[in-house]
Amino acid sequence: MVADSPSTVRVCFVDVDGRLGPMIQALDDLEKPITVERVSSVEAAGAAGETTDFDCFVVRGAMATASVEPSDGIETCQRVRAVLPGVPAAIYSVNLDHNRLRAAFEADIAVVSDAPGSPELVYRQLRYAAGMEEHVQSPAELLDSLFAYYPHHLFLKDEVGRFEALSDATAREYNLDPDVIEGLTDFDLLEYDTAVEAYREEQALMETGDRIVERIDHWVDEDGRDRWMSITKAPRYDDEGTPVGIVGSTREVTREKRKEQMVRELHTVSRELVRAQTRADIGRAVMAVTDDVPVFSHIQVVLREDGSHKLQPLGDGEGETLFDRHEERFRAVVDGGAAQYVTAAGDVVDDPELAVDLETAVLPLGEHGALGVAADTGPFTEFGIDLTNILAANLEATLDRAERERELQRQNERLEEFASIVSHDLRNPLNVASGATELLAEEHDSPQIDRITDALDRMEQLIEALLTLARKGQVVGETEFVDLADAARDAWQVVDAPSATMTVEGSVGVVADRNRLIELFENLFRNAVEHGGETVTVEVGVREAGDGFYVADDGAGFGTSDTERLFDMGYSGADGTGYGLYIVSTIAESHGWTVTAGAGEDGGARFDVSGVGIERPGPE
Repeated sequence: MVADSPSTVRVCFVDVDGRLGPMIQALDDLEKPITVERVSSVEAAGAAGETTDFDCFVVRGAMATASVEPSDGIETCQRVRAVLPGVPAAIYSVNLDHNRLRAAFEADIAVVSDAPGSPELVYRQLRYAAGMEEHVQSPAELLDSLFAYYPHHLFLKDEVGRFEALSDATAREYNLDPDVIEGLTDFDLLEYDTAVEAYREEQALMETGDRIVERIDHWVDEDGRDRWMSITKAPRYDDEGTPVGIVGSTREVTREKRKEQMVRELHTVSRELVRAQTRADIGRAVMAVTDDVPVFSHIQVVLREDGSHKLQPLGDGEGETLFDRHEERFRAVVDGGAAQYVTAAGDVVDDPELAVDLETAVLPLGEHGALGVAADTGPFTEFGIDLTNILAANLEATLDRAERERELQRQNERLEEFASIVSHDLRNPLNVASGATELLAEEHDSPQIDRITDALDRMEQLIEALLTLARKGQVVGETEFVDLADAARDAWQVVDAPSATMTVEGSVGVVADRNRLIELFENLFRNAVEHGGETVTVEVGVREAGDGFYVADDGAGFGTSDTERLFDMGYSGADGTGYGLYIVSTIAESHGWTVTAGAGEDGGARFDVSGVGIERPGPE
């Protein structure tokens, strides 16, 4: 605060809730011509006004929040006006919303706000509220400043299309001074067809009063480069409402459009990666991105060779590769699992924000290897780093999927080999034994032959169960939402028990491999028939907890059976193979589910499957 002068603004702070102290102190410390008087009530403001001619008064206004006490500044202003008539009013706004701000303006109350660490702003606003602040620059100077420093194209044309004023950025586009362009038209600056199109468009705008807002136009410049421009145009009018020309602005959006193109190309590559089956396919898909994404001018995928620490480079064309130039970096990323970035000077950083001249990025691909990327277009930008991270994430997911599929293929091959052994090496001797037994039965009548036949039949059942287990196993394919009732009905169709019945309570979708879910039901249904008889009733429903389903029957139940061992391979409480419930448990486990056995409400057996993703039908 400085000594009083004719330019000093005298302000009365009506601090009824004692919360204006920090702002008042900041103004006191400011070396500006301002005097401040602080009062604690409306009445005190009136008394102070009897001895001081205030230029304005200030009250606090705030909306209620968890940390801010509310204060109705407008109501307080009206009360102060009654004791300080004619003194301009202002509200120190803490967090007023637009509705309250509008209400203040309608009541002819100025609003003062505080930027952090800027008491100068408050001082200038108080002078404005008191009617003592004038613009340093004239309207003409302000307009000149706009045209000189606005970074995009800005222009004014008259009704016949001549440039009357334009920004320096517009003039630079044509390599001319602004005063040279004033008075010219598009016909002097653009190709004839383009100028005709612009002229007709602007004449139509003045005739109809329509506007063009941020339309994107594309063209190819004289160097053969694709460029895009965002264009805004509107008619302008004189005081009588007559159109007198066009005001317009254009902003080049080539960089943004190229970013959009690169994102689309990256999306295309991601789709190709989804279809890739081999490492060669993956390499080709990744290399394709270098043609259309300048950020990826050079790209290198380096993968661990199976069963070793050797690295196999893919991609980056001919000649010296990224791996050749930065092998140490690739090995460090593969071994350490953290990304590394190389600057133009050859320095290595692990955070892209620590350098502005990044030349090469090497990112980990999980346990598979690393991805290296470099650009010919200059240092990496934040956008380039983001694209690189997206590509690396998609590539890692593709490699994970390919590895799972390879492992699945190996499992299937082993299972198929086992099934072949079971089918050939066990069935052939069994068939010989069965044939010999039939011949023996024709020659001799002995109860021992019946025992042999029963044993051979039992062996046939066991072999069939082993084949089923080998071919169905623990492998679960792609999951989807499967209608529980439909799957149960499909499974029931193959159960050979015409006198038995099956009902489904409720209808939900479950996340499952449909074929494996049907197989699970088939085995549970056969178990119910085997242990409950051919007239058994089976019920399928949704668990009360909503986390799965159950299969219950009204048979004899488990009796003395050990329910903890029911799902063990080969365990059977009756004359079964002992593999049905084991298959049920493996199918459940491969889905991530839990299956348990217990007694049903009707005394029979009940199997609960929990941990299942459920989707209930929505309202019609």
